[in-house]
Amino acid sequence: MKNIYAMREGFCLREYNTAITRSDFEALFTKTKEQIRFTFNGWDGKSYDGESRSARVYRTSMEGFEEARFVKVGKALCYIDEDSSVLEKATGEFHREAEWLVDVLRAE
Repeated sequence: MKNIYAMREGFCLREYNTAITRSDFEALFTKTKEQIRFTFNGWDGKSYDGESRSARVYRTSMEGFEEARFVKVGKALCYIDEDSSVLEKATGEFHREAEWLVDVLRAE
């Protein structure tokens, strides 16, 4: 798999190069039936102790990134860092860390 940030070069970025349109998102990403428990590891301002959440996995058909997993939380499209496991202190379980990729704008 290619470096995940190389994926951003294939997007038509807007709003100070931080967001893609809703139509671009829907064209490039497909929601799957797969679910994942993940953590933001504090960058969301809440999960400093590894608190996890659950979401459906999105996949992309962009060449070189077919194996990557993505989640959409609010307007943020995040990728799952497969190399980073974070301990959730309350449960003792390890979860993958989600990292921000781009925001998804509302439909026009």
